[in-house]
Amino acid sequence: MADEEVIQSDDPFLTAGELALGVLEGSDLAAARRLQLSDVTFAGAVEWWEARLGAMSEGAQSALPSDAVWQGIVARIDAIDAQRDMPAAAAMAPVHGRGPAGWSIAAALVGVSAAAAALVLFLSTPATSPVAPPEIAAVAGDQLVAQLTDAEANRSLASRIDPESGQLRLAIAGLEAEPGKTPELWVIPAGGAPISLGAIPQQGNFARDLSVEESSLLAAGATLAVTFEDDTGERHETPTMPILLAGPLAEV
Repeated sequence: MADEEVIQSDDPFLTAGELALGVLEGSDLAAARRLQLSDVTFAGAVEWWEARLGAMSEGAQSALPSDAVWQGIVARIDAIDAQRDMPAAAAMAPVHGRGPAGWSIAAALVGVSAAAAALVLFLSTPATSPVAPPEIAAVAGDQLVAQLTDAEANRSLASRIDPESGQLRLAIAGLEAEPGKTPELWVIPAGGAPISLGAIPQQGNFARDLSVEESSLLAAGATLAVTFEDDTGERHETPTMPILLAGPLAEV
C-alpha cells in the first residue's frame, strides 16, 4: 500500500517533516496525506513539525540577521557535518523527486535547526507567537480537549468534550467554505480509520450532545480532523483531501 511505502522508504518522523514543509509531491504527497488521517502517531508528528517550523519562521521575521549571525549558522552547520559519520551522511543525501531541487527533509532541517539556534544566540528581539485558537473556559472534572490551528490560513478549532455530560463544544474560526461545501469534523481512533462526526459551522461557537457510539470513539489519543465536504446534509464515508486541521485529543 502507498501509505506503508512511506513508512518503509523513509523515517516516518522525517516524512512528517517533509509533509509539514510542503516538499512532498505526487504519490508521496497523497500517501502521506492518507497516513495523516489514519495514523494518530504520524498526524501528531506532522502537527509537531508544523508548530515548530511555524515558530521558527515567525521568529526569523522579527529582525534582520547580521553578518555575524550567518557566520554563526555556517559554523554550526560545518560542525554538524564534521560529526556525522559516512553512513549517516549517505542517508542524508538528496532524494530524487522530493520537493524543490530534490532536497530531503533531513538536509533542510539541519539548516533550519542551526539557524534557529544561532538566532537565539544573536538576536534579542522576542519571536512572534503563532495565531492562537479561541479559548474555551475551563471546567471542573476530567475533560478531553484538542486545539487545531493553521496560523497561515487563519483557521482554528478548539474543542472540549465532557465525558460526564456527553457533550461536545467547539470554538471555530476561519472555516469559510465555497458555495456547495461545508466543514466536516472527523475522529480518527488510535490505529483506526476516520469516522465522520458530521458538518460543523464555519465560524463561532457550537455545542451538541454526543451519541454513545461517538463518546466511545472520542478518547485520549484519538485525533480530530476537519475537511471541506459537499454540503449534502449527510455524513460522508471518507474524507476529501486536503486536511484543513488535525490534532490529538488529550485529557486534562
